[in-house]
Amino acid sequence: MERIIGLLILLTSLNSCLSVAKMSDFSKTASTIDFDKYSTEYHEKKEPFWSGQTSNEYYFEKGQTITEKKLTDIIQYALKQKGYSIKGIDNENDYVIGKRGMYANEWSSITGVYYKLDNNQERLQIYINTKITQDFTGGWGENRAKKVGQIIEKLIDTNK
Repeated sequence: MERIIGLLILLTSLNSCLSVAKMSDFSKTASTIDFDKYSTEYHEKKEPFWSGQTSNEYYFEKGQTITEKKLTDIIQYALKQKGYSIKGIDNENDYVIGKRGMYANEWSSITGVYYKLDNNQERLQIYINTKITQDFTGGWGENRAKKVGQIIEKLIDTNK
């Protein structure tokens, strides 16, 4: 019986280690994000699946102009406010990636913030995805991408 329990614990640990995120799992370009799909859901559904409490995705859009420099500064600030260090930023491919180490009460994670900026149409779209880098508990009970996204939204609104 002890062997079976030990084997189950080992298999669970191995399975969770195989399903965790690495920096290489994140896209190096915003062009891979289907902003049109997210925009449709954003406008048509009251609570799209990706904004759910236990999801790790978040999307929002704004009808305003902002410089790319100001936007990436805001994104970096929001990530840093949530304990992330910036691991990748690429203005040509429209993304910022942050990584956060393990804390006493939570797992480390990686967050990718992808944006589509069209100042001609006064439209800004932002998609955020957070993945856990180590876990065997099943993840968080809250949407970490949404927490970063809400900071970004607030800062964009206050910097009009």
